[in-house]
Amino acid sequence: MKKKIFAGVLAVAMMMAAVTGCGNSQGAANGNDGEYVLKIGEAQGALCHAPLQIAMENGYLDEAGIKWERVDFGKTDIQAALGAGTIDCGFGLVGKFIQPIDNGLNMVITAGMHTGCTKLLVKKDSGIKTVSDLKGKKIAVSSLAGSEAVTAKRLLFADGFDISADSSDIEFLVYSTTDQPIALQNGAVDAICVMDPIASQAEKEYDLLALMDTAKTEPFASEYCCVTFVSTELAEKHTDIAAKFTDACLKASAWVAAHPEEAAKIQVEKDYVSGNADDNGAILKTYEFRPSVQGGYDALVNVAKELKDIGLLGENTDTDALVKRSFKKFDGVPDSYEANGDSFTAVNK
Repeated sequence: MKKKIFAGVLAVAMMMAAVTGCGNSQGAANGNDGEYVLKIGEAQGALCHAPLQIAMENGYLDEAGIKWERVDFGKTDIQAALGAGTIDCGFGLVGKFIQPIDNGLNMVITAGMHTGCTKLLVKKDSGIKTVSDLKGKKIAVSSLAGSEAVTAKRLLFADGFDISADSSDIEFLVYSTTDQPIALQNGAVDAICVMDPIASQAEKEYDLLALMDTAKTEPFASEYCCVTFVSTELAEKHTDIAAKFTDACLKASAWVAAHPEEAAKIQVEKDYVSGNADDNGAILKTYEFRPSVQGGYDALVNVAKELKDIGLLGENTDTDALVKRSFKKFDGVPDSYEANGDSFTAVNK
């Protein structure tokens, strides 16, 4: 039922693209890359989007000769914004993109950016000490189809849980990201699965126990969580721009690895993220900002196959075909970069 609901939402988004985006699509097809303005999707509050934000603020997109604009899609789902043609590209967690792609979303993933950024938290006096102790409990997530829910379901399934919609093993409830710590404190839920900086802030403020930290807990700690993506149309009709966007973000991720404190200050000063820059910088240091095109591909393969195994993809979905159509490597873009001050060295595998 949930998949049918999502498919309906996606269909509406794609109809919106047909009605409102056809003019833009035709212009994109007939225009040249020098005149095209890249629409970069971004929402306030995403600490782990540092590479995308730094690519904009440090001028790496400008240096590549890209004309661009930042599109704040607010509370609109990023997949819907892409489907409607509101944005051309962006940044996000690979886990939440695979089901929409399986349902026909017009996007391709282009590189892995970093690990970490999501935690599953419980109160220390709750009696919940392990993942197995969550059986029959309630977990708060920001969206039933979001990356936090997908990550939690992968963790629970590996522990033997039945994560189907009608199962009594676990119940997922939707709360806004900022409301989740309060919901946990007042007993409305037994656990929260939430992204940074809220996750680390709540863990520290309320002295919570992390049953999962994707920066430390395997297999998540060895898997790229956040990736860059572009629309299928951009990849096909403006390949050079899509390649340059990916290249700029690879550089930016390498720069964040070398300058986490400075990156956090830029995020706060430019109002991408709230909170204390020193605290945010400490959180960024816990992630592995080692960008990799191949790493993004490997993460897509791993997560797609796991989602198929646990029943979150269509019964007839061919994961090999899904991966093939949902990842794009560009000629001339290296696998990664290493930052030396403000200069970069390309790294190829």
